[in-house]
Amino acid sequence: MAGLAPHSAGAQGLPTESSLALLGCLQTSLAAQDWRRSGAEVVSEISQRLHCLRVSLGWVSAGQLRIVALSDGVVLEEGAAIPELNQAMLEAVHQHATLFWPQPSKSASRITLAHQMLFKAQGLAGVMSVPLAHQGQVIGVLTCERSVPSDTLRPSAQQELIRGAFEPHEVQWLEVVAEGLAPLLRLQYQLSRPVSERIRDDVALFKHRLRDPSERRLRWMMVALALTLAYGLLWPMPNRVNASARLEGAVQRVLSASQDGFLREVHVRPGDVVKQGQLLAELSDDELQSAKRARLAEVAQQENTFAEAFARGDRGQAAMAQSKVAEAKAQLALVEQQLARVRVTAPFDGVVIAGDLHQQLGAPLKRGDPLLTLAPGLDWRVVLEVDESDVPELQRGQAASLRLAAMPGQPIALVIDRITPVARSTADGVRYEVEARPTGVGAGLAGLRPGLEGIAKIDLPERPVLWRWSVKAWQWLRMMVWTWL
Repeated sequence: MAGLAPHSAGAQGLPTESSLALLGCLQTSLAAQDWRRSGAEVVSEISQRLHCLRVSLGWVSAGQLRIVALSDGVVLEEGAAIPELNQAMLEAVHQHATLFWPQPSKSASRITLAHQMLFKAQGLAGVMSVPLAHQGQVIGVLTCERSVPSDTLRPSAQQELIRGAFEPHEVQWLEVVAEGLAPLLRLQYQLSRPVSERIRDDVALFKHRLRDPSERRLRWMMVALALTLAYGLLWPMPNRVNASARLEGAVQRVLSASQDGFLREVHVRPGDVVKQGQLLAELSDDELQSAKRARLAEVAQQENTFAEAFARGDRGQAAMAQSKVAEAKAQLALVEQQLARVRVTAPFDGVVIAGDLHQQLGAPLKRGDPLLTLAPGLDWRVVLEVDESDVPELQRGQAASLRLAAMPGQPIALVIDRITPVARSTADGVRYEVEARPTGVGAGLAGLRPGLEGIAKIDLPERPVLWRWSVKAWQWLRMMVWTWL
């Protein structure tokens, strides 16, 4: 291939032939089979264009610099290195600058001790290192070594190389090549690495950063993270299960119609507090009053018949009349019982929780139709709706606390009485009903009404937070694996 034309004009101050040479290097990199082969072919291309003895590619991985390719086509295995060459590359990486020796001026401020050692150890005419940078970070370095010219070069080239140091246009060209190759080589490197190698390199880079004195902030962050993990794994924390809850009466009595008829009067509404024996509602008793009068007349008639037969001394007729009197009295007693049941009274002190009958006055009723529902005023139960994943941790006798939406400032102590074995599907998922009863001070709070809702928290044995989360994550993972398989 043709060498660089040092004095031909081109775009952006570069020689035209140099621009074509740059495109050739990029094309060579793209045509390679993998990342390492790409590096080897690129350094060979650069070596031919700059008439170098050797061009080497060093790559920074996990904070370590490794020589990965030489211009003679050799692809170095991981860990192989040439000490003087490796030190020269490190010198350019650490200073993030192009270094070469011999230097054109003694006033240069860059440190080039490693380049001088390589220069002397290999007996070179010149050495130059150009970093490969991507997004402000050095990812590699190209090092060119030029030997004393041989007789095979043309006389003009010999005179040029005898001067030793690389020419300014050569330095500029290599810097442009490095700038163009850096993102391409990095992309090829990322795509060629297996996952295990990426993980290993990331771990090694992290360890290198931890050892770096300038990474003090990272070390403090890791100490804080370790303390947080230790606290989450070892320190027991309060453990609770949240559940929606509603208040119900411990006993609910449904008062129904005792017979067919009509609703005459209603004296209470839902929410009213009633006393035992208080009149709640009345049914129509017109038919029963007529039946009572008929039974009274029948009893009087049979008693007269019995008296006449007894006066005549007709024992058979008297006995028959006496039995009919007893039958009539029994029917009368039945009617009186039915009359007594048309008045619906409270069986105990409590609260009316259902049955607004004021809109049904005069409506026909069938025997057994529900009229009112009563609950004791001072005896309550709380029904908790617990998620299915939390049910296995619950046991009878566990303590809980309830706050009602109507009384958020007053906690109510609970104790679990029963866990129902039947699930119920809701909009929030599968829920189990858990029954609890108020205890302590909260059991006698005034103002409680059946139907009030709130949030309950059930106390579980204290466990570390991360331990609880890991158990739930493991259960979820097992379920997912079982579902997929």
